[in-house]
Amino acid sequence: MNGRRVLFYDPDPRVVRIAERALTATGSDVTLATSEQSLRAQIEQNGYDLLMVNFDPPLADKLEWREFLDKAGERFPKTKLVLHVTSRTEDYLPLLAERRFLRNLIAKNDAPLEAEELIRTSEKILRSDIFGLEKYLLWGVEPYRVHVVDSREKPRYVQQVSDYAARLGCNPRTIELVETIVDEVVTNAIFNAPRDPDGKPKYAHLNRREPVTLATTEQAELLFACDGGYIGVAQVDPFGALTQDTVVGYLNRCLVKGPRQVEEKLGGAGIGLFRVFQSLSKFVINIEPNHRTEVIALIDLRLTMKKFKQFPKSFHIFVQEDGRA
Repeated sequence: MNGRRVLFYDPDPRVVRIAERALTATGSDVTLATSEQSLRAQIEQNGYDLLMVNFDPPLADKLEWREFLDKAGERFPKTKLVLHVTSRTEDYLPLLAERRFLRNLIAKNDAPLEAEELIRTSEKILRSDIFGLEKYLLWGVEPYRVHVVDSREKPRYVQQVSDYAARLGCNPRTIELVETIVDEVVTNAIFNAPRDPDGKPKYAHLNRREPVTLATTEQAELLFACDGGYIGVAQVDPFGALTQDTVVGYLNRCLVKGPRQVEEKLGGAGIGLFRVFQSLSKFVINIEPNHRTEVIALIDLRLTMKKFKQFPKSFHIFVQEDGRA
């Protein structure tokens, strides 16, 4: 055992069995709860490093539970909270906007829960190793890497990944989703991520048609890969300027006001994040403040387009500070 304590709650015995095997395999001390009463008692009596809680209705509809989790967050400031949900991910974004200790939503789809996602999420939170697209793909898959240098080369960057998806046999709609993701993350890497020595945006004010060539210290990296189940795209920049407040704020405002209004008022970053969010199955943002940001987008190739649109999306923000996630 590694001394880390995890409390997992779900009323479905099938999910609990999956979680018990997966989380125990990480070496953590795992406590299981299958009722609201048991969950409340465990949180009140014990301190945990990580809470993984099913927050579907009726639990999500109860104000008392939101207040209880807030009080638990105040009482145990080092405890992190992960919610697993079957409702639309967008419905839970306001919770993330209001709670700094909540950064992770795991989507439950046809299967009760993916053991791999439970392990991956808990280990990234409880350890300091949060970066890497390869963590979300089967072992042995090596991502392709492209240096992002010049805005005029963006069509070529997009085409490289599009051609890769076509070689995989992806359908035209999936290829279109991949192209949307690559276009947006490359635009973000060139125009929104770079900062001047004072930490202020360097190119964000420019028209997106204006050419920009990044200096060597500003250049980002575009990564893409597939393991047969997921196709993944990642963008890594050397600035680490993105924050939880910015990401969740943009997404919330897009959902409330609509993408067009956000584009007019907030510029490219807001609508870009929203378009990426709408085009994927799992959205992961890894941040080392003032050093680097990694945005990872994953599309589940096993889903039909109908299910892809219906299912919720997993959404994760991991922040690494002082060697800890």
